[in-house]
Amino acid sequence: MKQNKKKTKIKIGVVGENSMNDSEALIALLRKTALEDIDFQVITKNLKGGGLDSVKFFKLLEDEAKDFKYIIFIRDSDEAMNEQIFTHKHIRDEWFRKANKISDGKGIFFLAIAEMEALILADIETFNHFYGVTAQFSGNPMMIQDPKKKLETFSSKSRKGKYDETHAPDIFEKLEFKTVYARHKGERSFQTFADELKKLNILKFDVSK
Repeated sequence: MKQNKKKTKIKIGVVGENSMNDSEALIALLRKTALEDIDFQVITKNLKGGGLDSVKFFKLLEDEAKDFKYIIFIRDSDEAMNEQIFTHKHIRDEWFRKANKISDGKGIFFLAIAEMEALILADIETFNHFYGVTAQFSGNPMMIQDPKKKLETFSSKSRKGKYDETHAPDIFEKLEFKTVYARHKGERSFQTFADELKKLNILKFDVSK
């Protein structure tokens, strides 16, 4: 009698400006709809922020990328949606082109506009439940210049204390994928990013239901 072979995992590396607050947080959201054979792993985890622009980062990336089928790169735009970003002329694009070349064309880019916290704004209901507050937000989260500051303001009177970056992984674990997908939409959005991952058979979801 033949034994069922364990399916080989497809390894997806994730590079962020902060391995805990960016990379781990996004992985927590993506895992909700990822295919069973997908294994997300944080790489270049010892480098943060501006360290991703260093020679050391690119050397480390070249070495670590060899073990992965795809590499997801996350960078904050540090500015809200504007015409420059919309027309694909952001300074981070040149950084991604270099990183993608070094990783042998395995790159998938998510430019977080203006910060990863905009994805939390997209599901304000989950944020409210997490902090026990009743914040109101119905606009385009990509148009907020400083989403992190807005979350701090919304949670300033919470018994848990105001929002802190270290809370991000726990919040992202609770975010509703379909809600974030529906509200963080348009050019350079989470929606377009998720659609790209779906086409690559990394995610599987149906937002029509």
